Amino acid sequence: MGSSRQKAQPRSSGTSPRATAPPALVADTTTIGGMLMSDDRDLQGTLPAEDLPGDNTPVEEIMEEVEKAQRQPDKYGIFAAKSGNSWIEDCINMAAPIIFFFGLIVQYEITALFGPTGSGKTIFAMMIAEEIARFFKVMYIDLELSAKQFQMRFSDPETGLIHVFPENFIRAEIDPDLITREDLELEILDSIEAAAQKGILFFILDNITFACNDSEKGATAGQFMMRLIRLKKKYNLTIICVAHTPKIRGYEPLTTSHMAGSAKLMNFFDEGIAIGKSARDANLRYVKQVKTRSIPMTYDEENVIIYEVTKESGILTYDFKGHGNENDHLKHGNPAEDLDEIYAILRLQKQGMSQREIAKTLEISLGKVQRRLEKAREKNITLPDDDAAADSNVSPVSEPIQPIQPDTAPAQQVLPLTTEDHE
Repeated sequence: MGSSRQKAQPRSSGTSPRATAPPALVADTTTIGGMLMSDDRDLQGTLPAEDLPGDNTPVEEIMEEVEKAQRQPDKYGIFAAKSGNSWIEDCINMAAPIIFFFGLIVQYEITALFGPTGSGKTIFAMMIAEEIARFFKVMYIDLELSAKQFQMRFSDPETGLIHVFPENFIRAEIDPDLITREDLELEILDSIEAAAQKGILFFILDNITFACNDSEKGATAGQFMMRLIRLKKKYNLTIICVAHTPKIRGYEPLTTSHMAGSAKLMNFFDEGIAIGKSARDANLRYVKQVKTRSIPMTYDEENVIIYEVTKESGILTYDFKGHGNENDHLKHGNPAEDLDEIYAILRLQKQGMSQREIAKTLEISLGKVQRRLEKAREKNITLPDDDAAADSNVSPVSEPIQPIQPDTAPAQQVLPLTTEDHE
């Protein structure tokens, strides 16, 4: 029995951000399709002419090998050292890295792509993967979606259309039957190395929180990233790591500190890209560079890329809308509302209420009470003098601001949440 399903064409470049967003300016590169490529390489990434076999005589070849051996670095423990001039001379004829997706992704580097829940990180990461897959094999390591969820996201049951990925796009997920060790992090890294040994040099890891369970701990996160950097250097890999952000209220510009995990984690990345939700429209997103190492910071707070989350042939995608100022997409409510809530919490705490009782009284989550108290402690916020005077006839409660503790409530207890807590 024949199927009524149809294959959708690959995403059109007619209205795609790849067709309209201006590329970053990078020296000695040319624009090809949706990426920048050095002049001396073709679309398949072949070696520059100077690296191809030449017509040297055996004597000349021997002399070249001798010179190459003389340029080898000296070894000092784990250090490889030689003069600065030698490093430049050895690298000057190397092909320049390719810059993908209009100046956002740099070949041979590790990039962090992060944003809040529901911002469309996976959609954006998939678009980047498809762009790279037009020319090179790329493995999308999907640690979030099941195979069925992936199928549902990229097919439309109403129209029967199925999104067609480039042949070079490879999706990978963890097969529980193949896990042989308790250390899942090492298993993931070893699997990346196995793929690299078979010629796959572009990877998107979605997401790093799953791959590194203790990413909140600096030492653990550092070990994971150092191993990832080792693989990058050993095989000349290009890696994009998708990450979450803690809850963002939307009043502050996105920075490197908003990425979830240890504060030191961003130090290990070459590039950082943040996705923010626009306060102007629920379907608008903005993309901002928060860290660069080898390319210009083209998309800073004054020139963020604006996208609209839309459906194209039944598939969610980002539709490029132009550029703008990040400040135009931030919330501009009255911060005094936050302060009033902190005062309310402090008053109830002064009356002797526990954090859980305060949460129930104010109809907010326990976590929000804890965050407000943490902010009060950090900002040295105390009750105003008129509150203190009003409470002069009340027996003081000496209970200090309680430290943040994990929720130890019984599993069946459900605290009321506000809309804000779901942002």
